[in-house]
Amino acid sequence: MWQQIISGLQAGSWYSLMALAIVLVLKATDVPNFAMAELGLFPAFCTWALIDGAHLSWWLAVPIGLLIGVALSVVVERTAIRPILAENHFATVLMTIAVFVVINAVVQLVWGSEPRKIDSPFAGSFTVAGQVVAYEQLLSIAAGLAVMAGLILFFRTPLGVRMQAIAEDRVTPRLLGVSVTTVFRTSWALAGAIATIALLLQGQASLLTDQNGSGLLIKGFVAATLGGFSSITGAFVGGLALGVAENLAGAYISTSSKTAIALLAIVVVLSIKPQGLFGRHQVREV
Repeated sequence: MWQQIISGLQAGSWYSLMALAIVLVLKATDVPNFAMAELGLFPAFCTWALIDGAHLSWWLAVPIGLLIGVALSVVVERTAIRPILAENHFATVLMTIAVFVVINAVVQLVWGSEPRKIDSPFAGSFTVAGQVVAYEQLLSIAAGLAVMAGLILFFRTPLGVRMQAIAEDRVTPRLLGVSVTTVFRTSWALAGAIATIALLLQGQASLLTDQNGSGLLIKGFVAATLGGFSSITGAFVGGLALGVAENLAGAYISTSSKTAIALLAIVVVLSIKPQGLFGRHQVREV
C-alpha cells in the first residue's frame, strides 16, 4: 500500500505542476489554456535532444529546456493570444486548442511517435522501513513542493499582488498604472517553465512520447478543478490526491479504473462543493 501511495504522490506531483501552470494563466488572463501541456512537451523533447543528440550534461540541458519553455510560452502569448484576448473569449479558448494541435504536430514531425527516455543523474533507489523509494520519486515530489512554495511567495511580491489584482479587475489596476502586458507575459512565462518541469519529470521517470501532453493536460485540469481554480494550494493538493487515488484504485480495483477515478472525483467534489475544495465563491456582475 505504501508503495502505491509513494508512486501516487510522484504522479500526483506531475498533475499538480500542470494544474499550477493552468491556474497561473487562468488567474491572470481568465483563459483556460488547453495548449499548456504542449508548451511543456516541446521543450521536454528539446531537452532530450540536447542530452541524447548534442551530448550535453543533464545539468546544462535542463536549464536550456526551461528557457525554451519560457520563450515559447511568451511568443505564443504575444502572437496568438494577446491580439484576440480582448475581442472574443471563446475565440481565445479555440486559439489555445489550435496551438495545442500545431505544437503536437511539430513534435510528431520532428521526433516522431517513438518513446524516448530522458536520462538523469537521479537513477537508483533506497529502502526505508522495507519500502523501496526511487530517487526520481523524491525528485518529483520535492520539485512539486518547491514550485508551490515558490508561487505562494511570488504572490506576496509586488508583481504577484498586481497579478492577483488583474485577475479580480482588469480596469481599476490599469487606471492605477499596473501594466497588464507585463502581468500577462509573466504569468505565461512562469506557466511555461512549470509545464516544462512537469513534462521533464514525467519523461525521466517513465517515457516521453508525443501523447504525454494530452494525458497530463486532462489530469491537470482535473486537479485544478478539484482544488479550485482560484487556489494555488488547492491545485497542488488536488493533483496529489488524484495521483494517490488513481494508484490505489489501479492496485486494488483494476488498472482500467484509473481513468474513471479522475472523472468520478470531479463529479463527487463538484456535487458537494461546486467551487472546488479550496475555491472561493465569486460574485460576477452581469
